[in-house]
Amino acid sequence: MPNVNSNLVLYQASTILNSLVSQATGKAVITPTNAGEFVSVAQTALLNGYEPILNAMSQMWGKTIFSSRPYSAKFKGLEMSLDRWGNATRKLAVADKDVQDDQRFKYPVAYDASQQANPTGDGLSVDMFKLNKPDVLQTNFYGQSVYENSYTIFRDNLDTAFRSPEEFMRFNTMVAQNRSDKLEQYRETIARGLLANYIASIITEGQNTRVIHLLTEYNTEAGFATPLTAQTVYQPGNFEPFMRWVYARIATISRMMTERSELFQTVINNKHVMRHTPANKQKVYLYAKAMDQFGAMVASNTYHDNLLKYTDFEGVSYWQSIETPDSISVVPTYTHTDGTVKTAVSEVEQAGIFGVILDEEALGFAQVNAWNALTPFNTKGGYWNDDDHVNFRTLMDMTEKGCVLLLD
Repeated sequence: MPNVNSNLVLYQASTILNSLVSQATGKAVITPTNAGEFVSVAQTALLNGYEPILNAMSQMWGKTIFSSRPYSAKFKGLEMSLDRWGNATRKLAVADKDVQDDQRFKYPVAYDASQQANPTGDGLSVDMFKLNKPDVLQTNFYGQSVYENSYTIFRDNLDTAFRSPEEFMRFNTMVAQNRSDKLEQYRETIARGLLANYIASIITEGQNTRVIHLLTEYNTEAGFATPLTAQTVYQPGNFEPFMRWVYARIATISRMMTERSELFQTVINNKHVMRHTPANKQKVYLYAKAMDQFGAMVASNTYHDNLLKYTDFEGVSYWQSIETPDSISVVPTYTHTDGTVKTAVSEVEQAGIFGVILDEEALGFAQVNAWNALTPFNTKGGYWNDDDHVNFRTLMDMTEKGCVLLLD
């Protein structure tokens, strides 16, 4: 399948983002993901009654807990600026709902030749008053729990569900915070999907210098009669010397990236572009489980922060799916050496991903033209809708320096 972001057409990203968020949050197991559906890669071609509605909540309780906690997205280093590019207690929480296709770019707003009777959509309209109710969970703490999926906040909510305007405002604040948290997580998911596509692309490219097999190299250099495996390396007697060696190996890679060369790069159309990546332009993402063990077992006595302090370093709890944290399953889209955009014929399933080191210009995304608007008040239904619209752009440049570290 060609990379859909390789041309000038706008594409809906809701399906792929919803799938990635489900994997990231544990709602779904790891699934082969076609990240090319939103990843833009470099190429050389030039392209042209109140309570029946509110039965989710009881009318009055002695105390209400509004469950709300701000969330901060991971992988902030991949986001690029536009300059660059009572007696009983109840607890209410808002559950995430999937994002939807942007109606601005669908029929009848957009032209659709398959609609033979009226491809232009003239005379039709988009219903801006369709309900999209917050998905609310109510738990009652008196020996049992009650779950409610969704409801709409109407103007008359205050009459039945809350004791005061202040409590009503706290509820609205909770809903708004959930909305902000969800958008924050979707930004994180864009970055996570972009990074997973990048890892799979480097593996598919198959350039030996860009895929570092840590255990293989270590076993070769150490000359073990019985080579260590991904399981035995974590044994206390093996882990400390191995991680000391890994620390030195990462330092060597980081230093080699500062040299002006074509090492760790894709050469396209036989154009040998010499690049260098200073330490302060490097991004280092390492599997958090190994780094946590490194910090507890090795670094406490020997580690001095003289390597990663100059880089944008972040520990990664999981690469794609929280259920299988060290693995990816992606159908990558990437730039081939002939300058064309390629999509792999099958998914790349890779476990034992230890880390990624890359230039800051190799990978990134930016939100553009994000806006929010409120519909007029619906006098018949007694409600209004508040809509967010987000456009984002991504880039993945294989000609910039980058490599993948595998624990194999």
